[in-house]
Amino acid sequence: MRSTLRSLSAALAVAAASCGIVEERWPSEVAFEMRGKAGQQAMAIYSRDFIAGVDVEGVTQVGVLSSDTVLHTLPIDTTMSIAREQKWLVQVEALEGDTLDVSVSVEVDGRSLIAESGGIFPGDPWHFVYVFRQRLTRRLDVRF
Repeated sequence: MRSTLRSLSAALAVAAASCGIVEERWPSEVAFEMRGKAGQQAMAIYSRDFIAGVDVEGVTQVGVLSSDTVLHTLPIDTTMSIAREQKWLVQVEALEGDTLDVSVSVEVDGRSLIAESGGIFPGDPWHFVYVFRQRLTRRLDVRF
């Protein structure tokens, strides 16, 4: 009887997974890397406490409720837990007068979300926002 129940449970689990009934697992951590000229500094703002949504023009509006600001010396290589909040935001700004030429990657639980390179100019920060199971755009308007 027990082996029959185990077989039935295993068969139901396989069927549920193949039909999409079992949802993807919840994300637990985000890995963020930013490479550039060694020794250059950048200010990064990190948040897991914000609200986000896409407006009618396709711009993701982000209202940051609380955040942490960190002065980094490139390269940046950090991992943060998002198990509770299921969301994460980073904004990186060049220090006054500096321009940063960087390559950036963001992964959630080892799955690449973004890998890009380009410049960060004074007054024009680079930012990225992730919210589990919410469709957002790369066009961002971030408000603190």
